[in-house]
Amino acid sequence: MGAIEPVDIKETEELRDELGALCITDKVRLKKISKIWADVAGDIEPEDLLHEAMMKAIEENPRSRRRCPTGVELVKFLSGVMRSLANNRVEWRKRRKEALAAEIQHPEYDLLTAATADTTFRTPEEELLHAEHEQAFHAFLEEQCKGCEKTHLVLLGGFDGLRGQDLCDFAGVTKKELATIHRRIARMMDRFKKERSQS
Repeated sequence: MGAIEPVDIKETEELRDELGALCITDKVRLKKISKIWADVAGDIEPEDLLHEAMMKAIEENPRSRRRCPTGVELVKFLSGVMRSLANNRVEWRKRRKEALAAEIQHPEYDLLTAATADTTFRTPEEELLHAEHEQAFHAFLEEQCKGCEKTHLVLLGGFDGLRGQDLCDFAGVTKKELATIHRRIARMMDRFKKERSQS
């Protein structure tokens, strides 16, 4: 069996030039195609899907950029990117639904919620103190996590309310890694409480 020949890929600047040179006919084709794949995705507007596909084509980060082989027509390439993005959204919703159905709620998955949730009525002064405490709490955790990108992403996702598989997808970690990171964050939270109690 012969060696597989490497595929020549269009450079980002070349794709930018092609996007800028799209004619009216091609733009109409792309709008029609975006409508088809947006209907498949079911949760995104056609214009947004097309824009996301274009951004993926010229993304500077090589890890997230969709590569267009030399010789492939731009409209055809963007159509394939939109199809992939739409299918990914459908698959993501399916995984999320399955994860939520199978997820066993565990305190570790709601570390940040448990630490900040308090339905007690507060006076304006107490509300101000609480807000200051929350701000210090978030700042402390972010500072502690800066040395580890994955821990920092888990923290930010947790602040945004992500849990379970959604949080794993956002931070790029496995469930096992997430559990380890949650334990690490829990130790940071204990350290914060200890330092606040001593101050």
